[in-house]
Amino acid sequence: MDWLYPPSCAACGKKGERLCTSCQHQIIPIDHQQACPLCDLPAVGHLCPDCQSQKPSFDLLRSYGVYEGALRQSIHQLKYENDLALADTLCHLLISLYKQQNWTIDLICPVPLSPQRLRERGYNQSALLAQLLAWAVSTPFNNKALIRIRETRSQVGLNAEQRRINVKNAFAARSKIVQHKAILLVDDIATTSATLSACAEALKAAGAEKVYALTLARTVHLDSS
Repeated sequence: MDWLYPPSCAACGKKGERLCTSCQHQIIPIDHQQACPLCDLPAVGHLCPDCQSQKPSFDLLRSYGVYEGALRQSIHQLKYENDLALADTLCHLLISLYKQQNWTIDLICPVPLSPQRLRERGYNQSALLAQLLAWAVSTPFNNKALIRIRETRSQVGLNAEQRRINVKNAFAARSKIVQHKAILLVDDIATTSATLSACAEALKAAGAEKVYALTLARTVHLDSS
């Protein structure tokens, strides 16, 4: 199909690739050596102020790049424009990031959408990414391990505290699936990481031993210290 109908770059529109080489080179990678050792926000040699004031429930979060420019446009294309094939291209970024970590993972699962939002969108972009990653690294995938048990409003436009309240107790995990396991949570974007933390809290309440998180993008302030 790509030969008959060549894809266009999600960022610049150039024909031939879903994310062209030039736009991939414009993605700003997260410098993990200059980031919070827990949540990947900019911080050198110490926990960031957010993690110091309220430690998240996950054990470690790593993101591939800064949520802006080509990466932001690509995620929007995948998430809102039904460009499902773009998940394969973007997952290569996650695969490379995963291989840099020294994690022992028993199970990979996505951050779930609510049933209503899943019906509206027709797919969960995080589940697409998580399943492709699981196949690539030969690790079990399960999209039923973690479920959203109540509807929440969109996190867009909410501050950090509002986001935490919005997703508090919004998730539940199945103990028979996650108990005594190291879980890898996959999502497209981490902003305040409130959703990932709420998911990790539910997984640990169900008996998960470790919860790591991996996202394509991280919302950061480039002038943060």
